[in-house]
Amino acid sequence: MVLSLSPDLEALLRLGMAVLCGLAVGLNRAHHGSRAHPNRLRVHVLVGMSACLMVLAAGPDAQARSRVIQGVAAGIGFLGAGEILVPPVRSKHGVPEVRGLSSAASIWFTAALGVTVAVSSPVPVLMALGLALITLSDRDGHPPDGGSDEAPPPAEEVRKGNGGGRS
Repeated sequence: MVLSLSPDLEALLRLGMAVLCGLAVGLNRAHHGSRAHPNRLRVHVLVGMSACLMVLAAGPDAQARSRVIQGVAAGIGFLGAGEILVPPVRSKHGVPEVRGLSSAASIWFTAALGVTVAVSSPVPVLMALGLALITLSDRDGHPPDGGSDEAPPPAEEVRKGNGGGRS
């Protein structure tokens, strides 16, 4: 028996799945590091849902969907760059520091999940989500690259000896 859904109900289910995917990746990123980052949760949910919504809004035309997917990819690149380049901590006029590569990549991935939810079956989405969560997991208490996804503590906190609350 094949379940036939109305187009509106199918779109609603796809948007819901995109939200759940963004929630899963966002929860991982929100609790990464020594302090919580609730904005990361919201960003991932909104990115996944927005990417899905834009592709759904393009309709069934393959060329229109292709153009929307290209636009999503370009737009998410700018959002990721904002996550990576942060102002220098020690000087106000220095070169921006590069941090947050894993978070930026997870934003990109969440957009890809949203697009895939809009155009494909749930199987590749769930497989990719599972693999990404394994990749992003903090198995040994340190980020996978051995570095930190967070900005260093302010210099005055380092001088006080508490290291900015990191352990």
